[in-house]
Amino acid sequence: MRDGSGIEALLDSLRSLADAAEGKTAKWSDVWEEIRNIGKAFKESRFPSPEDRQAAWDRFQSIVARVKECQKRARQEVSERISQSERHLEHIRSYAFKATPSSDSADAILAIATGGLSLVIKLGMEAILGPFDERKLELDRCSKALKEGWAYLSQNKAEMLGKHKKEAFDALSSASDSLGSAWDTWKTGRQQAIEHYRREKRAAWEARQAKREAWETRMRDNRAKLEDRLDRLEGALERRRSHLSELHDMRSTARSDSYRDRVDGWISEEEERIAEIEQKIDQVKEWISEIDAKLR
Repeated sequence: MRDGSGIEALLDSLRSLADAAEGKTAKWSDVWEEIRNIGKAFKESRFPSPEDRQAAWDRFQSIVARVKECQKRARQEVSERISQSERHLEHIRSYAFKATPSSDSADAILAIATGGLSLVIKLGMEAILGPFDERKLELDRCSKALKEGWAYLSQNKAEMLGKHKKEAFDALSSASDSLGSAWDTWKTGRQQAIEHYRREKRAAWEARQAKREAWETRMRDNRAKLEDRLDRLEGALERRRSHLSELHDMRSTARSDSYRDRVDGWISEEEERIAEIEQKIDQVKEWISEIDAKLR
């Protein structure tokens, strides 16, 4: 028979293990394995008196009761989290549903854009663009719902289970694809309807000339905006390069390896930012060159 005095040490160990499991740094399965081992130890141990054995047993049962209560509470927390996650998922599904445009309006838009102008051509541009304006209002509402859905997911994803987050992401992504396609159809259809109307009401040369002038204006406006953006980027690049030079000076005068390492990290980050700005500058210059080529 084992000495019953060793039981107290086992109970202390069990209590520490239960604390760790409650703090999620140990497994409850390990706790129950230890409980079973201690139960066997009781059967194999001899105590100085029945009172000592009862006191140790009472303490053991108190710890077991606490373990059961902690597990019950943990299961409740899991259940509550699942319910909460499901509620968030349902909210996001609702946003996704609201963000998915109807197909009825799309059919009407497509009919007008592909030549169904014969009945409204005499009524003027407003009659032609009316369905497009109504469709735009609907798509604006869908876009707002989609934006709110993504924001809701971002704000509440920490409270959602992984599978629910995936379902939510898939639902919003599907709605986004549908909405993007609807916007493309709207933009293309509206432009086609306008062009069709103008071809019916004006001479072909006048329509092309007006379109060319409008296009050139947009291109010049875009070029002016790009020039402004280029100036801002070059200014930012100059500031970054100046800061990089300062960092190199700081590194050369660093008095400790640890501080030099920190400065090296800052230098790397600044060099990455400079590279990003240079890439953006190259892209903007390329866009300006493309516009210049088109305007020639």
